[in-house]
Amino acid sequence: MDPLTLAAITGGFTAVKTAVQGVRSALNTAEDVGAIAGQIDRLFKTQSEAKKRIDSAAKDKKLKNNKWAKFVKFRLKDDGDDETSLANVAAAKLAQKQQEEDIKKLAIEINRRFGAGTWDEILEEQQKRIEERKERIKKQKKEQQLKAERKALQQRELWQTVLIESGKLIGIGLFIAGMIAFIWYNKV
Repeated sequence: MDPLTLAAITGGFTAVKTAVQGVRSALNTAEDVGAIAGQIDRLFKTQSEAKKRIDSAAKDKKLKNNKWAKFVKFRLKDDGDDETSLANVAAAKLAQKQQEEDIKKLAIEINRRFGAGTWDEILEEQQKRIEERKERIKKQKKEQQLKAERKALQQRELWQTVLIESGKLIGIGLFIAGMIAFIWYNKV
């Protein structure tokens, strides 16, 4: 595995751990709730990115050299050549469990500081906002689609008008040419 890939995977683990530490320090030092909220938001984003990295790496066989994979390979004498090997599956699952454990500890600290159920309220509010955002995006896509349909209809109407008016112009031109030919023929 190349060093950049390994760094990207372990960077996801480190980012979540750093975000958890950031929230903890904000809990201890911040008097402003906004500072804590910003750190929690950063935690959710880094957790999401880390999960994507873990899933991607597990599918691409890139977890075979992280510390958990090495440990399981050593203990089970598993070579871990493919993504279904016990070492690779265990490495991904253990990394995920480690992140979940850090977040559970953080939830306990937040509940201790702000009262029981605060963490659950934060998660519920986050889900609510995610759903609102999805609805807003869905509505925007629908509006864009309607706008595109209206524009296409206007284009069709414009071309239809152009064709009708061009037909009229050609008809008038043929009528005038016919009159000139008629006069010219009767004059001779």
